[in-house]
Amino acid sequence: MKAKKSFLALLLLAATSMFLGCGQHVDPYLHDGVNWDGSNSGTLELINGSNKDMVVFVGQVPSKSSMLGGVRAGATVKHDISKHVSDFAVGGYAILRGVTKEEYDLNADDPSRAKIEFNAMVTYQGGVMYRYNINPNYMGDNGFKVTNNFRIGIELRKDSPDGEKVAYLPAMKQNQMVYTQNTDLLTLFPVYVYYNRETGEVSTLKTGSMFETVSAVPRPLGPNAKDIQNYYFPNDEKLTWESIVGNLKHSRAYITFTSNISNQAGYVTNAMSKRLVSQEGYDAIGSGESRRVFEIESTEEGEPKALTAVFYGGAIKIPVLFEGETESPVIKNGYDYTVTIDYKGEYEGSIQNEKNYKATIVEGKKRDISKQIESL
Repeated sequence: MKAKKSFLALLLLAATSMFLGCGQHVDPYLHDGVNWDGSNSGTLELINGSNKDMVVFVGQVPSKSSMLGGVRAGATVKHDISKHVSDFAVGGYAILRGVTKEEYDLNADDPSRAKIEFNAMVTYQGGVMYRYNINPNYMGDNGFKVTNNFRIGIELRKDSPDGEKVAYLPAMKQNQMVYTQNTDLLTLFPVYVYYNRETGEVSTLKTGSMFETVSAVPRPLGPNAKDIQNYYFPNDEKLTWESIVGNLKHSRAYITFTSNISNQAGYVTNAMSKRLVSQEGYDAIGSGESRRVFEIESTEEGEPKALTAVFYGGAIKIPVLFEGETESPVIKNGYDYTVTIDYKGEYEGSIQNEKNYKATIVEGKKRDISKQIESL
C-alpha cells in the first residue's frame, strides 16, 4: 500500500506540475508582467536579431502603462499597438524604446530609469502589417550622444541615406544615447522623416547643401567613462530653422505596389540588383496587397529606373512600364506612383510564360511638403 500511495503521490505531483505549466503558458503575465507571447491580431511585428531578451515601450519615456510587450532573443513576435494610440484606424507613427530584460527587472517599479538599449520610429494603421528589426549592431557597451536641434524627427543612417538605421531622434531631442557593439567610426546621414496624419503618408526628406554627414566615434561606457561626445544636428550651429526649411526637398519617389497573382509573393528590384524594402519593413508583395509603399532614390528632374517585379523563385521577371511604352519609366523624387501587377493567363504555358504578366506604372501627384513643414 505504501508503494501504491507513493506512486499515486508522484502522479498527483506530475499532474499538478503540468497544470501549473499550462497556466504559465496561457498567462504570459504570470511571472514578470511582460507579454512575451504577443497577439495573433497584432499588426506590429518585432524581429529581435540580438542575443538579449528585450522589453519594448511606446513613447519617449518608458512606463508601466506604455509597455507594448517583450520579444525574446532571436525571436519574432506580433504585438497589438492599437491600445497605445488614439488614431489606430486612421494611422500614425509612434516612438519605440527598448530595454533589456535585466534592466527591466532592476527598474520594474519605474521603467523610466532603465537604460534604453534601442529607439525607433514605427508607423501603424488598422489592418496593415508593419515590421521592425532590432539591430544588434546598435546595442552594446559602447556609445555616444546625439542632439536633434531640428523641429522634425531624424533617422540616423550608416554610411548613406539608404544605410542601416542607427537610431531615431524625435524633434528637439537632447543628449540621446546611442549604443554600439564596437568602437568603429560611424558616418551618420541624417534623414528627416515626416508622417502626414491626414493622408497616411511617410515622407523622407533631405536638404540641399546643408544635408551634411556627421562622423561619430563610440567610446566604452561605464562609471569611469571619458570622452563620450555629443554630436549635433545640424552640424553647423549657425544654421537657422528658417534656412533649413527653405532647402528641404524630397529625397525619394514613393511607389505603391498591388499584385493580383494568387498564392505567390514577389519582390521588387531596381535593375535586378538591389531588392527594395517597403516602408512597412517588408521586402515582398503578397497577393492582393494594396499597401506596400517602396521608396527609391532619384532626382527632382527624374531618372529612368529599371524597376522589375520578380515572382516564382526568380523565373518570372516582370518589367515595370508605362502603358504602351517599352523604355524604363522616368521616376521623379517627391512623386507618388502606383504599380499594378497583373496576371492574364492568355498565353500558352500559363504561369510559366512571362507573356501572361504585366506591370503598369501610373504617375500621381507630387507631395506638397510646404504646408506640412509650416505646421511643425
